[in-house]
Amino acid sequence: MKTALLLASFFMIHWSFFSQDSTFVKSFTAGSSVKVPIGKTWRIEKAFISNGDGYQIKIAKTNFKEQYKSAEQIVIPYYIAEMELLTDRSMLFYLVTIKESKEIN
Repeated sequence: MKTALLLASFFMIHWSFFSQDSTFVKSFTAGSSVKVPIGKTWRIEKAFISNGDGYQIKIAKTNFKEQYKSAEQIVIPYYIAEMELLTDRSMLFYLVTIKESKEIN
């Protein structure tokens, strides 16, 4: 029994050390910026703009670099052409899906 518990704890520690990538969604206002955390790499999976009324427009990933490395700054565009499709442009925000991974030296 002790051996099984020891083996299970070893695999859990080993698995957490080589953890999987994580994907999350962040909200940004137009013209804002954010820095990638130290030791991480961010890849933009998809991005949308919205004015808060529930209607979202998917924007091209070409508005962003393919990959952002540790401590690199991501600048969210202040204006893109898709904004013209929204009726109220007073409070626009971006919903960005980011895939985060550990930076490999």
